[in-house]
Amino acid sequence: MQKYDISDKTIIITGANSGIGKAASLQLAQAGATVVMACRSPERGAQAVEDVRKTANSSRVELMLVDMSSQASIRQFAEKFLAQYPRLDVLIHNAANFDHRQKKPALTPDGSETVFATNHLGPFLMTHLLLDRLKASAPSRVITVASKGLMTYPFLDIEFDNLDGKKKFSMQHAYYHSKQAQVMFTFDLARRLEGAGVTVNCVRVGNVAIPDERLDHLPKWMLKMYEAKRKFALTPEKMAETYTWLAADPSLETVTGGYWDAPDVAARANKNAGNRETQERLWEVSAGLTHIENHQGESNDHHSN
Repeated sequence: MQKYDISDKTIIITGANSGIGKAASLQLAQAGATVVMACRSPERGAQAVEDVRKTANSSRVELMLVDMSSQASIRQFAEKFLAQYPRLDVLIHNAANFDHRQKKPALTPDGSETVFATNHLGPFLMTHLLLDRLKASAPSRVITVASKGLMTYPFLDIEFDNLDGKKKFSMQHAYYHSKQAQVMFTFDLARRLEGAGVTVNCVRVGNVAIPDERLDHLPKWMLKMYEAKRKFALTPEKMAETYTWLAADPSLETVTGGYWDAPDVAARANKNAGNRETQERLWEVSAGLTHIENHQGESNDHHSN
C-alpha cells in the first residue's frame, strides 16, 4: 500500500469500531492523521480506539459517540465536533445497518424506517451539519459507501412511496435501497459542490469477510453460506485501502462524483442512479425528513440547467 503523509488532516470515520471502518482508521492514523472514530457503542468504541492508538503508535485517535439512526445524536455529535476541532478534511460515511435478524420495518424516534435512516438520512444530515467546516478546510473530501451487491438490483430506483418499508420490507432490499440512495446523494452533492473545494466520492464495497462476532446470531445454513463466501472474500484491511486512497491520495484533490471499486478502478452505477430528477427529489425528501431548512450545498445554477 502506498505511503501517505496526512499529518495535517483531521478525519471523521463513522462505524469505526470493527471491520473496514476500524481498518481504515488504523491506516489513516498510521499516515499521521487526527482520526475521530465515530461509534455507537461506548465499550466497543473505546476498545477500538485503544487498539488503533496502540497499533498506529498515535495519540491522535479519538472516540466520539454517535448513533447514525438518531437525528438528535447526529446533531449533538456535530455540535461537539465543531466545538473541539478547528478543521475537517475528510468525512467518511462508513456506518451502516444490515441486521439480518430484523424481519419487519422498525421506525426511529424521528419516525423514519431504521435502515434508510441509518444508511442514508444519517449521512445526509451529518454532511449538512459539517459542510461549512469542510468548505472552510478546503480542499476537503466526503466519502460515502455503497455495496457491490447493488449489481444484483440493476433496475433499483428510489421507492418514494415505500420509504417507511410498510408496503414491502426485507432487510436485504432495505439495505440496497438505502445504498442506492447514497450513490445518488454522492453524484448530486458532487455536482452541487462544484467549485467549493469539497469533493464527493463513493466506495463500492465488495465481498469482505465479516467478523465472526457479527455472525453468531445467524442460522446454520447462512453461516455455511458465509463460510463459502469467505474463501473469496477481501480482508477488511484490503478494502480499507480504497478508503485510505480516496481520503489521502494527493492526485485526487479535484476528483469528484466518482464511484470506486478499488484505487484507480472505477465502478459503474445502475442507470437510475444518474437520473437528475430523482436525485433532486431524493434531496428534497431527505432535507424534509432531516429538517434541514437551508439547503446548503445547492449550486447557484441548480435550477437553470
